Amino acid sequence: MNVMSKTSSTTSHPLDPLTADEIRQAARLVRNADFATDTLKFETIELAYPEKSFLRGWTAGAPFPRRAHVCAYDTADGTVYECRLDLDEDRLTGYRTVPGARTAIVIDEIVTCAENVARHPDFIAAMKKRGITDLENIQVDPFSAGNFGFEDEEDVRIAHCYVFYRNSRHDNGYAHPVEGLNVLYDLNAGKVLKVLDRTVAPVPMDAHNYAVRFEEIADNLRDDLAPIDIRQPDGPSFTVQGRQVDWLNWRFHVEFNAREGLVLNDLQFRDGDRMRPVLFRAAVAEMVVPYGDPNYGHYRKNAFDVGEYGIGRLANALKLGCDCRGHIHYFDGIVNDTTGEPVVIENAICMHEEDDGMLWKHTDYMTMEVEVRRSRRLVVSSIATVGNYEYGFYWNLYLDGTIELEVKLTGIMNTGGMNDVSGDRFGTEVAKGVLAPNHLHLFCARLDSAIDGDANSAVEVNVVQPPMGPDNPMGNAFMAEETVLATEKAARRKRNAETERYWRLINPNRRNGMGKPVGYKLMAPSMVRAFHHAETRLAKRAAFTDNHVWVTPRDPAQRYPAGQYVNQSTGDDGIGVWTEADRPVENTDIVLWHTFGIVHLPRLEDFPVQPSVKCGFALMADGFFDRNPTLNMPPSRDGGPA
Repeated sequence: MNVMSKTSSTTSHPLDPLTADEIRQAARLVRNADFATDTLKFETIELAYPEKSFLRGWTAGAPFPRRAHVCAYDTADGTVYECRLDLDEDRLTGYRTVPGARTAIVIDEIVTCAENVARHPDFIAAMKKRGITDLENIQVDPFSAGNFGFEDEEDVRIAHCYVFYRNSRHDNGYAHPVEGLNVLYDLNAGKVLKVLDRTVAPVPMDAHNYAVRFEEIADNLRDDLAPIDIRQPDGPSFTVQGRQVDWLNWRFHVEFNAREGLVLNDLQFRDGDRMRPVLFRAAVAEMVVPYGDPNYGHYRKNAFDVGEYGIGRLANALKLGCDCRGHIHYFDGIVNDTTGEPVVIENAICMHEEDDGMLWKHTDYMTMEVEVRRSRRLVVSSIATVGNYEYGFYWNLYLDGTIELEVKLTGIMNTGGMNDVSGDRFGTEVAKGVLAPNHLHLFCARLDSAIDGDANSAVEVNVVQPPMGPDNPMGNAFMAEETVLATEKAARRKRNAETERYWRLINPNRRNGMGKPVGYKLMAPSMVRAFHHAETRLAKRAAFTDNHVWVTPRDPAQRYPAGQYVNQSTGDDGIGVWTEADRPVENTDIVLWHTFGIVHLPRLEDFPVQPSVKCGFALMADGFFDRNPTLNMPPSRDGGPA
């Protein structure tokens, strides 16, 4: 049985996103500015965050400022404007231009690009060469173009398009890649720059569908699934006030924005009569998906889905009983289109409780008495469709103080045709004539540390073996060796399986019952390496993939590890550049950045639609509490969780 509740669009917290009316107000103020022209468009209209010191002192019910940040761009000359607005005073307080910046590619531009490409005479002629004259169901996928140093692309904001065919409107286009045909498109001018007809290969025509509307799927649906009914007769264990959530010992604020999508703010855990901060802010701040086929335009596939498109803009409107089960609380997401109008994504965020199996158990063999407790977790999730792929972001909070991010990847692999150069060396032929290239999904989480306060340190832990001798006569000893990461360069860290390396966030000014600094441990099972060469432009643009952990001083202007403006960026902004300053990061307000992901060498089983695969990480209390914080859980009852 599914039950729904929902948060209204009013504001009650300083971190609440802008409302629809506030987005309209901000757009109006910018349109009325002296620099505004008829060709001005809006990339982002979002909340300008209050200072952290204000947030630390703010109490519920007290007034708070409403200010906005606006990024706008003039499609006539390419100028990018960053504007500051005071919504309380209804005025523009300042602006600046950003030379060389190119804004993200947004939804209405993607739609217009696909329509214009399909009408271009050179494109129609290229399709005719391949024996395709009916373009009613042609599929054009605009892709961020990257930056490869081509002179004719230096001063234009472009998309690089890939082409697929559909046998019918609902047919799976990724089963019919049009290999060797790409289009360069000027997003600001709204016109085709060049049709790149590189090679002609047969277009695979066999259908490979997955939707229930197709007879071959509908006729083979299984009928042996017994229902699983999720019931909470007394309602959920969480309460929601605006966007602030209280769940058992946890308290946090839920944010949504166009670029990062789902964000959790001010995560605190109740320990006795104290609310103890753990993280000030947690978000997926960037990701990149580099493909491994070097030929016929496929080398340009290296999308930065957060910075070049915006995960929030592409979020799904989640459906009760389909994406989410049980007693669900929904939060809407509000973004803007290029005209400055608000776009409401209904049910962009879903929150619910899940049973999580055994929390802990012990059988006393002397008395045969059994003590067992069941675990549960609170799941806050959002799902985005980025072209062919779906990404589900699930922040899970646990009874023992653990914070986990699980990313689920599904959707359809981006395909190409079997070409005469690559063959299947750089991918897998998943259907006759259809190649799914090798690729990676690399994410970077930005974790604003607040372990019992804002003055924190990062510590690297390596497990070492003392040499055999008087202190280790049997050769069995091993121990943890801790190193405080004192500066940014020292905190550029990679995995090391030989020493079972991991990292901790500690507060050196707060001690636990054993006299040690309180802390949390980063559990990082999804560390993978990137496979682009170090001298490439991609390596510079995606410098965050060089290391699995970075630590920087908290700087509100440094929110995105690949830089503020990622589209066609040069790599001159971002975490690789910032950390060259080698600022101190010991016992101060710090951010830990964690890079994780998967290497995807496609399987036949991943086509025509990919079963979800998972990656992620967790922060687990490590000396934060003096003992197991779940001893107060009641004994488990037959038939369900406590």
